[in-house]
Amino acid sequence: MAATVAKRVLLGLCGVAIIASAFHAAGAKAGLLGTGGASYCDPAATQAFAPFGDSSYYARLYNGDFEDGGLGWAFSGGARVVPGNEPYYLTGTRSDNRSLYLPAGSSAYSSTVCFALGDWHLRFVAKRLSSSGGLHVQVVVPSALGLVTVLDGGTVYGNGSWAPSPRMELLLCNVTSLLGTNAVAFRFTPVGSGTAYQIDDVYLDPWKST
Repeated sequence: MAATVAKRVLLGLCGVAIIASAFHAAGAKAGLLGTGGASYCDPAATQAFAPFGDSSYYARLYNGDFEDGGLGWAFSGGARVVPGNEPYYLTGTRSDNRSLYLPAGSSAYSSTVCFALGDWHLRFVAKRLSSSGGLHVQVVVPSALGLVTVLDGGTVYGNGSWAPSPRMELLLCNVTSLLGTNAVAFRFTPVGSGTAYQIDDVYLDPWKST
């Protein structure tokens, strides 16, 4: 009984929603969020955010720089890849010239990425294109049982200039301990009336090798 109560409390604190497989097929956009292993593991972790005092090693999400258009992503509500790169060129490639535009009412799902045990941090570069509002990040955890667990990853409040996001993290819980998965995906959604964002160079720490 005590263990059951503790689990309920943990799920509540983490902002978890467990959704049936019907949503997995429809809302997760044509099976991008597969079960089992991750669809991508970046083999080259780097200190991408070192210029901002963050010495952690990060692995980029698949097409996390959006230079291959929408490859590996699922967009809705007008989200799309547009010209214009974040000015820091965190990937180290000065020829990069694309980013993701997220207008009001839109969302973008990443494909699954390798996830390691322990703490984690997600970071990216963002610019708010509206006068107010935030960008909500959700952590999507697929399971082999056909369920999807959605956890609240936090909300970024940017401004009119490109800037690195805070180190976004799940407090009070560990994603992999919930469903025994080693893969996660992410959903980005503008929140607030008329809110629009532009994001680029999405990275996850810690890096998990294949």
